[in-house]
Amino acid sequence: MTDQHFYQRALGAHGEERLFATELTRGPWSNDHQHGGPPAALLARAVEREGERAGQMFVARMTVELLRPIPIAAPLEVVTEVLAEGRTVDRIAAALVSGDRQLAVALAVRIRVEEQGVPIREHDDVEPMRPVDQCRPFEFPFFLHDVGYHSAMELRVASGEFGSGKFGVWIRPRPVLVEGEPSSALQRVMICADAGHGVGSALDPAKWSFVNPDLTVALHRLPAGEWLGMQARTWPEPLGFGLCRTTLLDARGDLGVVLQSQVIEGR
Repeated sequence: MTDQHFYQRALGAHGEERLFATELTRGPWSNDHQHGGPPAALLARAVEREGERAGQMFVARMTVELLRPIPIAAPLEVVTEVLAEGRTVDRIAAALVSGDRQLAVALAVRIRVEEQGVPIREHDDVEPMRPVDQCRPFEFPFFLHDVGYHSAMELRVASGEFGSGKFGVWIRPRPVLVEGEPSSALQRVMICADAGHGVGSALDPAKWSFVNPDLTVALHRLPAGEWLGMQARTWPEPLGFGLCRTTLLDARGDLGVVLQSQVIEGR
């Protein structure tokens, strides 16, 4: 890979941050448009930084509405707004824009971080996944270009069979999100999370497109280490829509869930 980042940053004429996508953001449905993961991570980056209390808050949920295809060639900006700031909970809105067009919007719930001595509960209903070093490599087979999101991600098969609608992988991004910045754990989660319905693909991508117009990520902790486990389950329906639910894990166990709606069309 020639680029080791999904985005480059520069300052505009009035000091605003502008972000320029590299080819590593390219998605599976068009060579000209981005995969949803890197833009979702840009929105998370903005939410993490918003407000004086940012470092004292945990982003427990983010819902991203992907309003239209996000072009690779367009310069991007992220704008944020604090919708509500309470003693224990903040609600932050963020929008990804290019010129006067909104491309994606997000609503995030942040909860204050404060030691409460709460007992930890572990559950054993998550299917076991083989350790990363015992898993074979995997690459998404349905991208149209050699360079894109799929070539920027490293995957290992952990359980199930690809294409069955029930598949588990370990996944991590090779590049950082923004040039010159280490990616936070939340940003890495968001880069990966939008891949859930690709991991859990239940349809032949040569015959069907299955685009997700939204992405919801709910977390009860952040992953330890670089590898994120994804156990994806997809339910396509004959009326042209579907749902993918992905459990997120690390070596310790589950840490959150992802939900994605699907718009299904024959090719």
